[in-house]
Amino acid sequence: MKFWLAATVAAVTVVSPAMARDFGNAGGFDISAQESDAEKPNSGFCGMLEEYEGSGDTRLLLFRYLSNPEMIVVIVDNYNWSIKKDEEYEVEYLLGGSYYDRKAIGTEDSIRKGLMSAFPASEFLPLFAKSSNFKVTKGAVTVDSLSLKGSGAAVEAFNRCWTYLRGDEAAKQRERDRFSHIPKDPFK
Repeated sequence: MKFWLAATVAAVTVVSPAMARDFGNAGGFDISAQESDAEKPNSGFCGMLEEYEGSGDTRLLLFRYLSNPEMIVVIVDNYNWSIKKDEEYEVEYLLGGSYYDRKAIGTEDSIRKGLMSAFPASEFLPLFAKSSNFKVTKGAVTVDSLSLKGSGAAVEAFNRCWTYLRGDEAAKQRERDRFSHIPKDPFK
């Protein structure tokens, strides 16, 4: 699981604008799809992002990948945090009365450091949609407490993104299948 989560961060940072589709802002969250490359099946994902004002401007990001559709990857990051990339952290997530105790992987981009964990999509998304707060703790220390006002509308838009992305992937697969009987380089 650690390898897959680390690979997720790498995939998030490599986004081709030509293949991105914007689903706008819903409930304060920006929603977008990154379509799969025509030559690389199941490489697309849907993402949802909200940035919060405050010390370090915390961001909350959710991703759902075609390569692992049963999981939602959640990243919480901040300018001020001293998290070490790829290090494991024991954290707790409180979401609408539900408690998740799990390992998080340290992430880092050029300006922010954060925590990344994965959750079952079928359980997490409905709970996220109806919750008003998302709290992250490390033992007795509150890492952050984020408002989820508007999360119901955001999850609806995120689900539309997901439906679009799966349809796009199916169309690309039909196209790949159409030419599958012809080798890419018949002279090898």
